[in-house]
Amino acid sequence: MEFDEGALANEANDPEPPITAAGGVVYRWTGSRQLEVLLIKKQGGFWTLPKGRVKIGEDDHEAVVREIAEETGLVGKAEAVIQQVVYTIQKAGRPRRKTVTYYLVRAGAGKPRPDSRERITHVRWFPIDVALRRIPRQRIRDIVRAAQAMLGAEMRKA
Repeated sequence: MEFDEGALANEANDPEPPITAAGGVVYRWTGSRQLEVLLIKKQGGFWTLPKGRVKIGEDDHEAVVREIAEETGLVGKAEAVIQQVVYTIQKAGRPRRKTVTYYLVRAGAGKPRPDSRERITHVRWFPIDVALRRIPRQRIRDIVRAAQAMLGAEMRKA
């Protein structure tokens, strides 16, 4: 689990619970057994992984599958937890802790398409090495590398 030390230091002083979100490394294997991951790009943003808030009454698995469908048009199956990260964001002009649990998500039905209501402008499959070069945030690259290691272990078992 990755933590932002500032977020932990402020935990005792924060009367509100952390913002809870779920994200996914959506993956597929090509016919030539090449691993590809799905990245999104938000309006004015950069390439990253799909994620979103966990709604009341929803568990993380339900949230990640819903968010991926909303943001990318793909249906997927949430598998193992990759990593949980905790960091601080600015919300309504003040710092808030945010906890995001990332899952491996095997791509299922659907064709990738951006959702303008979610401010997503691009959705695209990338070979994993290309995806890692496109993602500017170290935290997100680390999550994709961890997913790659987990999937590599899966390939060796097969």
